[in-house]
Amino acid sequence: MDKKLFSPIKDDLNGQYLSATSPNYVASTPEGDDQVLDVTWVLAVVKRRLLVMAVVAATIASLTGSLILRDAKKSITEYEGKFTVLAEPIMADDRLSKLFVQAQDNSLGITDLNKIKSSSEESSSVDYQTLSRVLKSPEVLKPLVNKLQKKYPSLDYSSLNNRLTIQRVTFLRDGKQGGTKLLNISYRDRSTRRITDVLEETAKYYLEYMRKERFRVSKQSIDFIDKKIPPLQQKVDKLQKELQILRTKYNFTQPELRNRSLSDQLDSLNNRRLEVKAQLAESMHQYESYKQRSLRGDNRWIVDISPKSYESLMGKLNEVESQLALSSNQFYENSLPIQSLREKQQSLRDLMQREAESVLFQMKSQLEQLQVRDRVVANSQNLLQEKITEMPQAQHRYDDIQLELELAKNNLKLFLGKQKTLQLDAGQIDSSWQIIAKPELVRDDNGAPNPVKEKPTRRYLAIAIVISSLLGIAIGFLVEVLNTVFHTPEEIKSATKRPILGVIPIAKGMKIKSRRGDSVAPKFTSISSTNSSASSRRIIVSNQKDFPLIEAFHYLYTNIQLLSAEQPISSLTITSTVKGEGKSTVAVYLAKTAAAVGKRVLLVDANMRFPQLHTYLGVSNIRGLSNTLTSDLSLNEAIQRLPDDENLFVLTAGSIPPDPIKLLSSRKMHYLMEQFLALFDLVIYDTPPLIDVADGHLLASQTNGTVLIVKIEKTDRGMVSQALDQLNIADLRVFGVVANGIKAR
Repeated sequence: MDKKLFSPIKDDLNGQYLSATSPNYVASTPEGDDQVLDVTWVLAVVKRRLLVMAVVAATIASLTGSLILRDAKKSITEYEGKFTVLAEPIMADDRLSKLFVQAQDNSLGITDLNKIKSSSEESSSVDYQTLSRVLKSPEVLKPLVNKLQKKYPSLDYSSLNNRLTIQRVTFLRDGKQGGTKLLNISYRDRSTRRITDVLEETAKYYLEYMRKERFRVSKQSIDFIDKKIPPLQQKVDKLQKELQILRTKYNFTQPELRNRSLSDQLDSLNNRRLEVKAQLAESMHQYESYKQRSLRGDNRWIVDISPKSYESLMGKLNEVESQLALSSNQFYENSLPIQSLREKQQSLRDLMQREAESVLFQMKSQLEQLQVRDRVVANSQNLLQEKITEMPQAQHRYDDIQLELELAKNNLKLFLGKQKTLQLDAGQIDSSWQIIAKPELVRDDNGAPNPVKEKPTRRYLAIAIVISSLLGIAIGFLVEVLNTVFHTPEEIKSATKRPILGVIPIAKGMKIKSRRGDSVAPKFTSISSTNSSASSRRIIVSNQKDFPLIEAFHYLYTNIQLLSAEQPISSLTITSTVKGEGKSTVAVYLAKTAAAVGKRVLLVDANMRFPQLHTYLGVSNIRGLSNTLTSDLSLNEAIQRLPDDENLFVLTAGSIPPDPIKLLSSRKMHYLMEQFLALFDLVIYDTPPLIDVADGHLLASQTNGTVLIVKIEKTDRGMVSQALDQLNIADLRVFGVVANGIKAR
């Protein structure tokens, strides 16, 4: 190899350098739609697991078939007898009579009664499912079993219950199944004599039991109703008395007029009290005014009270005072005329004083009367106001009592109607059940006892075969589900939600060995015209048997390049979930395919934990990637050109370092990846598996994307999901998935 092919790697990495990361490609993740049942997948599962399904189905069918045949051989011939009873009256007259009683109590119309009549003819008052279970219960059958054991000691409740059948006779009407009022009671046994005896005793016992039961139920109902009616009647009487008391006290015959009358009375009392208060105030003012004047000796005000009564007296006093005024100018004060006039004046004033006191006393009496009237009117107001306040509560109580009384009356009427109905039932107890077909054996056309139909062995065998087939299919699908590997590329695409970039078939050429091995890889050669560019070269297949393999890698390379039409993909990582999935082989063939079309390709063995590319390609691994990272080894010394392809170069892993992750994350590795991009058209990194180590994640973060290798019939689905989750968490682009190991058709 030409030593001058590459420029030497500088030891000084402290300077500025270009980022090793590839151009920004938008990571596209297919939208995950809910998966529906795929018919193709189902057919594929059936094809893969057909042997398991057939073996399981045949085994189960053989076991069940032998059991069915053995049981058929042990079957014993039995006979059957039956009798038929009428569980309800065939006519609806008795029910209509009860309904008529209820109609009288509930005031139903003729139309309603006709509707009840039509419905009563189609409905039944008996729950036949419950009745059949009650008639076969231990409590009911125990007396019958005790009676039958006297003649047949071996007969117990279990055998009687298993052999006795009670079924309602049904019919079809307009495609729907309807029920009659008839019950078929049948019994199976090997002995025809015992069948007849058991059925006759059963018929007698059931008739007597139903008669007693109906009488007991009717008596209980009547006793219950009789206990309920007296308290209801007392409640009705009590409520009526309370209602009458309220009507008398509050005059509730016409509640609206009563309320209006009370309001008018209250208004009238208010007006009267206003008048009384006005009179009282005026009288009080006059009384106080006249009283003060009287205390000052001025009693002339009495003329204002009664002019006619006191005018003459006032005139006399004025006349005496006028005479006194004239005489005082003529006589001395102590003279007889003056003294006489003074005595008359004093006498008239005393009289005036007495009259004034009398008038004041009368005025005081009037004031007291007015105060009494005011208190009386106020008391009347208070009483009327209390009555008005109590009216809504009394009205509410009145309405509640009316409603309660109406409910009590309805309940009483209902119980009285029920009492009449039960009394009517009590008179018809003897006609509750009727035997319309006596106990007899089921016979054939010749009159001989007809054996019970034997078990349908053929039908059981057919059912067993069908069930066995279904179980075989189910077991096959269970095996498919438990086997968590991928079987087809479609399953990979569905599970990963990633595009399938390529499908690599199984071929002998895939088993790459060293140059000393027997197997030889298919050769990639290229041809081009003198005027054609490198990109237009095509792969020429030297061996026709290798054509599917080479064409698969050609298809894979084309799909990868088409992922980015604007800016070609210049670097990628090839990885897998675990080792042994063929990622190194795919990396080699993909590099050969790219080199065959004229691309300058570098294949880097980045799996420094378990290197393999040098073995596949038959080159030396003395100096490789690890040596370049840990020493001053140049790229010219480390990178090797394959002798059979001038465009394909390989950088082996080199010596196994103690800490590969430290080397891959170093700045020198970052610088080397920049150098690779500058020197080659395409750089392919063969990385360690993604599970448990982070080497692949580091390299994937500095390339254009990652191609995940999944091997058919080997790769576990859970491992693939875990690896994709790790890549998604790191926000790394996954170009797609390569399905490796497809069986060639």
